[in-house]
Amino acid sequence: MGKKTEHAPWTGFLPFVMSAYVIAVLAGMLLVYHDFYYDILETKAIYYCGCTLLMLFLTGSWLFLTAHPVEALKNFKGKGLFDILSGADLAVLFWGVFVVLSTVFSPAGRFAFTGEKGRFTGGFLLLMYVAAYFCITRYYRVKEAHMMIFLAAGMFMCVFGITDFFDMDLLHFKEEIKETQRNMFTSTIGNINTYTSCVAMVMAFSGVMFGAADSLKKAAGYGVCTVIAFGALIMGESDNAYLSLAMFFGFLPVYLFRTRRGVKRYLILVASFFTTAGAVHMLQQRAAGSGAAIHGLFQVIAGSRFLPVVIVVLWCGAGAFCLLDARGREKGKDQIMPPWLIKGWLALIVLAVLLVAWLLYDVNVAGNGDRYGAIKNYLLFNDDWGTHRGYVWRIALEDYGKFPALQKLLGFGPDTFGIITNSLNYPEMVDRYQETFDSAHNEYLQYLVTIGPGGLLSYGAIHIAAAVQVIRRKKWDALTAAALLAVLCYDFQATVNINQPIATPVMWTLLGISAAPEKP
Repeated sequence: MGKKTEHAPWTGFLPFVMSAYVIAVLAGMLLVYHDFYYDILETKAIYYCGCTLLMLFLTGSWLFLTAHPVEALKNFKGKGLFDILSGADLAVLFWGVFVVLSTVFSPAGRFAFTGEKGRFTGGFLLLMYVAAYFCITRYYRVKEAHMMIFLAAGMFMCVFGITDFFDMDLLHFKEEIKETQRNMFTSTIGNINTYTSCVAMVMAFSGVMFGAADSLKKAAGYGVCTVIAFGALIMGESDNAYLSLAMFFGFLPVYLFRTRRGVKRYLILVASFFTTAGAVHMLQQRAAGSGAAIHGLFQVIAGSRFLPVVIVVLWCGAGAFCLLDARGREKGKDQIMPPWLIKGWLALIVLAVLLVAWLLYDVNVAGNGDRYGAIKNYLLFNDDWGTHRGYVWRIALEDYGKFPALQKLLGFGPDTFGIITNSLNYPEMVDRYQETFDSAHNEYLQYLVTIGPGGLLSYGAIHIAAAVQVIRRKKWDALTAAALLAVLCYDFQATVNINQPIATPVMWTLLGISAAPEKP
């Protein structure tokens, strides 16, 4: 009887609905399409909104038919606000309020609600994220089987992207696409920046699960998924991937370095990444003439003559630690690593951040960019930085400075960036780059301009509060930690990427999983 009582809150109709919903979003958003790339945004936006509205209808109907308001109020008696809502919950509520206010007071009217002049990420879709978040955190209990379906969809997406890199076009997505745009779109996702954002989340999830797997069979399965994701990320040909990899390898030790097994698995992941980079380089050389080529920092890494030495050293180090771990287990030694290891790693992260800050200062303020060679292109911020991102960021801040007081406070309205730039910057954009920009290509700057500083701060607070909530848990659950790291990888890419109804709904679903209250 005790066992049934313990699990009673998690049995029934609503958990079933939420399980189906989470699977439909995590797997379906990666795979669904209609007319190849021609209506990819609309198709995925309609799919997500349809899934969410159906889930909300079923959830609302069930609660209406079965709820007991008097009993519910009694349960809240004597509880404080933070006993009912977590820090992440409050941040999501505040964010939702700013979205509503920004939409209502937007000069762009209905376009701020629908997002049809942008990437279909208007107030309506943003509020779908809020509603789905609260349903997931209240009624969903994460299960490994559900996440394996997510990874299976992710593997299809990755493999399709890899074959696209070699210009195989197995599903005939690119038969009618312009030659100049052929390499800008890939897999079932579309734009390569959005694709690498999705791949990064899949990579982060499978990587954490590999590190935490308690059996060799599971470790092998998750390890293969992670290596495939490494390859897909490298072949995705988007510089955004560097940021996700920095987050992945930088913060994964915070979870894995608690045990010898975690350290061992981390070393294997590092060695596997560089091995994958070397393998991609060899494959592209053999496929010369097929259009397959990697560029940028990945080419610097993969084409380095020192890479084979690095790979051998990393595998030797991983092998040596595996032997030490095996001997320690034979002698019955504790698997727990000393706490100073994680603290030392966090100190290294701080030093790395300070080093990057100094490099940016040295290049952009002190004017010493020439001493850094080719890396200067990544450090020097000007209008042409990051495929014109520097220009878009500059005009975004200049346009925001021209807003009247109300729009400075609440923003111009969700997903109205294109309306702003076409109104204030159209001649300059066309004259300089022969194109117009409907996104800031920086999710945080986009939110500042479109939903105001309050919206930006509350959005940041959501992710910080969710991370703190997971870290403070008495028992670290691998699935929750994996969901969180996937969200953080998305967050890092968001500094140079856009929010759209493809990767962003996946991120919000994983955010709900990671921010859910700790279950007994």
